Amino acid sequence: MRDIIAAGLAELGLTGRVPGDSPALLAEYGRLLLEKKQVMNLTAITQPDQVARLHMLDCAALLPCADLTGARTLLDVGTGAGFPGLPLKILLPQLDVTLLDSLNKRVDWLNEVSAQLGLTGVRAIQGRAEEKALEKSMRDSFDL
Repeated sequence: MRDIIAAGLAELGLTGRVPGDSPALLAEYGRLLLEKKQVMNLTAITQPDQVARLHMLDCAALLPCADLTGARTLLDVGTGAGFPGLPLKILLPQLDVTLLDSLNKRVDWLNEVSAQLGLTGVRAIQGRAEEKALEKSMRDSFDL
């Protein structure tokens, strides 16, 4: 998985623009995803090469399309297994990322994975977007 991700990041022109440990961290995230998929339905994708291409590199493909260099905060609504929030955090470590999902079991897993990957500035919270939108602390408080 790591080699596929590294090659894909190079094809996207991201080598040198993202941390050098990004391919390894994204590959480890993919491994943890496939491991957890055995007991929790997180994705329909089951093959490591497809996780690399269809999850990790699809998220990375956002970077050449938009200037995210000034962004400091990201809200990933309906994050599910953490896409695109966690890959973007790995690729842009300066981002403070909030992952919002309606299922607490996914939120618990996302918090575990963030800790296992050594990521800071990640917060996974349980809730529905239409309810969280009514909270003053959530409204208009994210760059992305």
